Amino acid sequence: MPEITMQHSYYASNDSLHLLLKFEDVRQVLDVLQASSSYEYAVRTGLSDRDAVVLEDSINLPDRRLTDVEGQLHIKLSLPGRVVQEPNVLHLQLWEVLSSQERMGVEFRVPLQRAMMQKGYLLTTSAGKPLYQNYVTTSDKLLVRSYSAADSIIPVSRYELDFMPAAPPMSMTKPPVPRTLAAVGVDTLTTSDTLSLAQEGLYLFNPESSFARGVLALPGKYPYVTQAAELIPPLIYLTTAQERESLMKAQDPKAAVDAFWLEVGGNESRARELIRTYYKRVEMANKLFTAHKAGWATDRGMIYIIYGRPSSISQVGPNITWIYRDSETSPYIKFVFTKKENKFTKNYYELVRRREYEESWYSSVAKWRAGKTNL
Repeated sequence: MPEITMQHSYYASNDSLHLLLKFEDVRQVLDVLQASSSYEYAVRTGLSDRDAVVLEDSINLPDRRLTDVEGQLHIKLSLPGRVVQEPNVLHLQLWEVLSSQERMGVEFRVPLQRAMMQKGYLLTTSAGKPLYQNYVTTSDKLLVRSYSAADSIIPVSRYELDFMPAAPPMSMTKPPVPRTLAAVGVDTLTTSDTLSLAQEGLYLFNPESSFARGVLALPGKYPYVTQAAELIPPLIYLTTAQERESLMKAQDPKAAVDAFWLEVGGNESRARELIRTYYKRVEMANKLFTAHKAGWATDRGMIYIIYGRPSSISQVGPNITWIYRDSETSPYIKFVFTKKENKFTKNYYELVRRREYEESWYSSVAKWRAGKTNL
């Protein structure tokens, strides 16, 4: 089945909120651009479909243009400023026509806040395209497109990356005190400048505003894993401390990782299949769950890498529930993630950890270590 995601950016001008929406199938099963036929939206007074409707419309999508990006659907939606306020939520349903001519509706939610009307600028790539995701590479450059004289100069703060990867789901250890971060660099971005994020780190645009935007800058071709040194950190979920130390000290990281997987798989064919499965999940976690740290290092990234794609996902309020149904390789298990306030991102959810996850976790890790590829 397709797994269609929506990313959005926005700016305010002329007493309207302009939402820029990007849809794509992260599993590349479906060409969203070709399959999309129409979309419906409603501004409701809450997250539920039962909440009162403030504004609604249904729009047929135009025929494909030569300037469209293959596999991606881009929509611009403008809302009157009067509806952009708490507790209103934009409910959007995108309709797809599958190869069997069945129609599939995919739903998305965007909470609306009055503070959104104060953001009169848009971050773009050097090519002028909106920056939808909250990550870039250290070779990327950003521009600011201003729609308000008050937002022609944007302050930018940089923070060092020293965040730990996710702890196992049964770990009950809590940090003694909440962490605070101090900026290690301050810069400004104007409509006439190009900002190079050459230094690895976490960048916060307009840090003092209620619509501050965090962008994670990492080397290489993030979210993809293409360099030998990038293969080792995500193995924290499968390896012992001694194994990790040996991998980190290896003169040839690629050879050391290959040797690890060869020992796990037992032969080259199985090792290649394990490597392909594991790092494909790492890359998918990076695409979907990147927050103030790489997606593979988050709680959702950890569970996705070890357990794979959940059988079903549901959301109620700030909680997202992942359910893995009974299968030939594992019994039923449920994980609940709670959204946490974070000034860098709105994409950060923490796992509700439970001691009873221990047996399932060690069993799943043991299957990986036994070279099982049907996880």
